[in-house]
Amino acid sequence: MQMSVDVEPGISDERLGERRDLRARCAELYREHHAELVRRAYAKLHSLHRANDAVQEAYVRVFRLNDPPAISYLRAYLHKTVDNVAIDWLREEAVRRRDEHFVQRATEQPGPTPDEEYLGEELRACLQAAVNELPPKCRLAYTLVELQDRTVKEAAAEIGSSEMAVYQLVNRAYGHLARALSGRGWQR
Repeated sequence: MQMSVDVEPGISDERLGERRDLRARCAELYREHHAELVRRAYAKLHSLHRANDAVQEAYVRVFRLNDPPAISYLRAYLHKTVDNVAIDWLREEAVRRRDEHFVQRATEQPGPTPDEEYLGEELRACLQAAVNELPPKCRLAYTLVELQDRTVKEAAAEIGSSEMAVYQLVNRAYGHLARALSGRGWQR
C-alpha cells in the first residue's frame, strides 16, 4: 500500500487544508485555461514548444508565491504572468542577438574601401608595368622568389645561377621597382 504524505513540519492542519484546497482549485484552473494560456504565449513567442515552456514557467512562478492571489483573480494573474514570462524571454533573446551581432562585427576583418580598392588596382598596374621593364633574368628571379614563393635555392637551380646571383637579381629588381613606383608618384 502506497501512502502519500503531504505533511510539512510546522504547518497547521488548517493551513495544510488550505494548501490542498488551493492545489485542487489550481488543478481545475489548469484544466480549464491551459490551452488558452498556451495560445496566448504562442501569439508572442511563435513557437509551440516555447509557449508550453512559458506557461509552465508561469505556473511555477505563481505557485511559488506564499499567498497566491485570490482564486477569482488567479486566472487574470496567470495570464499576466504568461505575458511577463514571454516578454522576458523575448527581451533576453533580443539582447543575445544584439550581443552576438556586436561580437561578430568586432571579429570581422573589414574589407577595403572603394578608394583602397582603386589604389590597390592602380598600384598593381604600376607594379606590373615596372616588372615588365626588368631584364629577363632579373624578372624571372623576382617572379620565382617573390610571386611564386620559391626558395632562393630552387630559383637558382631553375635559372642556372648561384644562390648569390639570385639574391643580387632580386635585390636589383627591388631597386628598379622602388624607383619606377616613386617616379610614378608612389611613396613608401
